[in-house]
Amino acid sequence: MHDARGVLVLSLLLASATSVSASEWQLKPFIGATYGGSTTYNIVQLFPPKAHFVFGASGMLLGEIFGVEADFGHTSGFFQDSSNPYVTDSGVTTTTGNIVLALPRHLAEYSLRPYIVGGAGVMHINIDYLQTPTTSSTLKAMDLGAGVTGFLTKRLGVSWDVRYFRSIDRSIESGLSVGPEHLSFWRASMALAIRI
Repeated sequence: MHDARGVLVLSLLLASATSVSASEWQLKPFIGATYGGSTTYNIVQLFPPKAHFVFGASGMLLGEIFGVEADFGHTSGFFQDSSNPYVTDSGVTTTTGNIVLALPRHLAEYSLRPYIVGGAGVMHINIDYLQTPTTSSTLKAMDLGAGVTGFLTKRLGVSWDVRYFRSIDRSIESGLSVGPEHLSFWRASMALAIRI
């Protein structure tokens, strides 16, 4: 009985070691745009968020099919637009931890490798108004999306990605929104994919 348990534990350890050795690290600095925003912040509702430049980076440990990822993105001027005279400065920063499900690596060895991604984290929102107090909120958030990566060499490639972000916090922090603070938006990005 003890021998059977020992063999089982040894098998699990070997499988785990094989899985880790078969995994690869990918670093992806990206640029893109945020768009399709929706929010409950009072003044901003009159001028829905438009498309804005976003930059950031993600780090991913990806195995044959499954992986984990940390993602960071920042958009300056998120709530600003030439038609909105009430917001003088603004920004949105997202930090999420995600699970990745990708096409098996052996099927995409020399071609594009699609994946889906989803997870949770935090969203920091900052809005400076012309005549009212500054809004600064950090809300719980979730993200869900899909993308595709193709490597041009053994180490370098390109990745395209579309994700949906939304706050899931129901708290009222600033008092400058209709009910609990809420923000949702889409992010489309292109990244340099680097195998480490």
